[in-house]
Amino acid sequence: MYNISPEEFFMYLTISLIILIPISVRIYRLFGKSRLRARLKEKDSP
Repeated sequence: MYNISPEEFFMYLTISLIILIPISVRIYRLFGKSRLRARLKEKDSP
């Protein structure tokens, strides 16, 4: 595949994790909030 050393691979892996985790957390929180709001609306309506 690609001719990269394990050190480079782990460096890119950690960088990608540092970048991707906060973005995924934000997306998850946004979806969680919208789901909670939908549930609250369902409870309010008879």
